[in-house]
Amino acid sequence: MSLFNFIKNELPILDVITEYVPIKPAGHYWKASCPFHSETDASFTVSPDKQIFYCFGCHAHGDSIAFIAKKENLTQLEAAKLLVDRYHLNVPEQLANQFSQVIASSQAKESYFKTCKAFATWTHNAHFHHRIACDYLAARNLSPAIIKQFQVGYLPGGSLAIKQLIKDLAAQNILVQDLLDAGILMESKAMLYSPFEERILFPISDTNGRCCGFGGRIFRPGDERPKYYNSRENEGFAKGKLLFGLDLAKKAIQDNQVAFLVEGYMDCITMAQHGYHNTVATLGTACTVEHLKLIARFAPQVYVLYDGDQAGQKAIVRLAELCWEVNLEPLAITLPPGEDPASLLGKGQKLDPLIGQAQDIFSFFIKSLGTNFFAKPLAQKLALMEKILNLIVKISDPIKQDILLQQASSTTNISFLSLKEGLKRLSTKLANRAHYNEQESEYSTDSIDVEKSDANECSDISLLEEKIISVILTTNLHANNKKLEIEPELVSYFSQNVQDILNKIKNFNTKAHAANNQFGMFLETLGEAEKAWVIKASLLFDEDVSVETFNQLIFRFCKYNWKQIVRDIKAHMLIATEEKNTDRLNELFHLFSKLKQGIQSRGLI
Repeated sequence: MSLFNFIKNELPILDVITEYVPIKPAGHYWKASCPFHSETDASFTVSPDKQIFYCFGCHAHGDSIAFIAKKENLTQLEAAKLLVDRYHLNVPEQLANQFSQVIASSQAKESYFKTCKAFATWTHNAHFHHRIACDYLAARNLSPAIIKQFQVGYLPGGSLAIKQLIKDLAAQNILVQDLLDAGILMESKAMLYSPFEERILFPISDTNGRCCGFGGRIFRPGDERPKYYNSRENEGFAKGKLLFGLDLAKKAIQDNQVAFLVEGYMDCITMAQHGYHNTVATLGTACTVEHLKLIARFAPQVYVLYDGDQAGQKAIVRLAELCWEVNLEPLAITLPPGEDPASLLGKGQKLDPLIGQAQDIFSFFIKSLGTNFFAKPLAQKLALMEKILNLIVKISDPIKQDILLQQASSTTNISFLSLKEGLKRLSTKLANRAHYNEQESEYSTDSIDVEKSDANECSDISLLEEKIISVILTTNLHANNKKLEIEPELVSYFSQNVQDILNKIKNFNTKAHAANNQFGMFLETLGEAEKAWVIKASLLFDEDVSVETFNQLIFRFCKYNWKQIVRDIKAHMLIATEEKNTDRLNELFHLFSKLKQGIQSRGLI
């Protein structure tokens, strides 16, 4: 058992929350106005059994430790310590030792940030004393003010510079071992050296403004090392989760409700110097969903400025697909071939005209997918057209749909009428799915209080999936409940997110766990995004859900996917027949009969 689990087991979440919020019982749950945002409704929901809270308004979520951390603006560790002290919890010796180790780990992380900050300051000051570094930055048209703002630096080469660095940082109680642990120095048999020597340095900070790593660029003529060297990955520095300049840009992004995303450090700094203070850059790596989630926290829209070459254009297409996953609206700015933002601005040219010509990503996507369309094999052509139509069908404006269809027709040489008919068939298919859901009658709720206020009542397939998962979470992660499960043959019809959660529940249940707080222990196995989703889903139902209610949800889900399920079962039955596998054939026939009878008996078809 971890220290966090011990605290949650010893300290009921209601005892913690009632210290801050007047809260009232509502069935198996307790509800109140949310303490984290202004509201008059009781969106803040607490489950004493699961030891969790969730706000259906602002989506704040977690356990008692997360509540204290958010309310008191503390780290999770600091919140845990506060609860131990405030409620005089008698922590077992073994856990107390673990606690000490965690504190030591936290202190090590703080030491790492301190070391990085000191190194950034030293190299920034050092660059003033080396003309070659100053001349390079001047040639890149960087002003003294912007160099200071981004703390751009330079690490001279040679043992004398390393010795001076060690001496100066030792005065700040930063030792050689700290520099080695941070990856700033490395050790050979004969000497200490740094991979950042003779490089222009760009300090990288996290969203809280803590310096956590560096990007180093070669600039001397004849230097044949890799162009960039980034700090090695560690607990405080993960390239896939950090954006260069975000700590400085986040206020401007919030104020303008839009961000500019570029590829390189120099692009980002040059953009900021020319007034585009809401600019961030990836750290020389491909953009990830985590990067976009960071931007989406501050603005709903992002301008993408990648190099004008073919690789840059492909990167924009990949990025566009990721943006749709995080509900971030991307606009593509096409730069002239061979240019990047820094080179363009360095020549005295303006970006505003290009920004004014930015394409919404739908137009850019169609244009990019259609490149060399005629040379592609038939299968690829069909797949590309399916992508394009699935994109256009999401647009509600029929005029804009026709404009994009015309663009697609011009790019692919497929007639406008053929594309229009394909879009019509796709729209009809999606409309039929929605119609099925709208026509379905309410099912037995069996103590499901939330159903009374659920106006859409499972009209959305994703909500239906959440309700099914809610029942499974409650029954599978509670020692006294009968476990309710999905037929293995049906799992593949659920979204990938649900499949991942089901697989983690299965893996969790294969291991022995204490009877108390299984739900909390399961949460600790999840990533932050999964944890938020699971907490929300788990509170959709009140605690008691009958087998019949669960079956009703499953059969509703099957009805939604009925045509595909029938096709798949028939295909598997054909294979079983060819293989003369009687047992498998009987198993499939039994499943088909069970599903069909269950759907029909409940009046779903």
